[in-house]
Amino acid sequence: MKVAIAGAGAVGRSIARELIRSSHDVMLIERKLDHIEPESVPEAKWVHADACELSRLEDASMESYEVVIAATGDDKANLVLSLLAKPSSVFAELSPASTIPATSGSSTSPGAWTSPSRHRGCSLRSSKRPSRSVTWSN
Repeated sequence: MKVAIAGAGAVGRSIARELIRSSHDVMLIERKLDHIEPESVPEAKWVHADACELSRLEDASMESYEVVIAATGDDKANLVLSLLAKPSSVFAELSPASTIPATSGSSTSPGAWTSPSRHRGCSLRSSKRPSRSVTWSN
């Protein structure tokens, strides 16, 4: 699966590594030049761009990605990206667990995110399943 991650900080890179280990094609989008570290995730495609600019997302061929993850650390930027992502894509935003209630159910159902347990206090939600969220903590 092709996954685009906006935000190449510690969280974005960690998610990218997990996805690459699971044989997914990953693109990291980062606007801060000093955060671009291709050697930290060499298997990922790295793009220096502002994920809130539609023209830059088009230049990066965002429409060819099946999943978009907003991990910028800026709620406004994450929201803008969710609006710019193509409607048929899955949008996931990492947020503090306290802001998104956990739900019961299997995290391995279609469209659900299976994630590493090391991201304490984070939640992931998908626009294809707005009534479900997946939370993880140690």
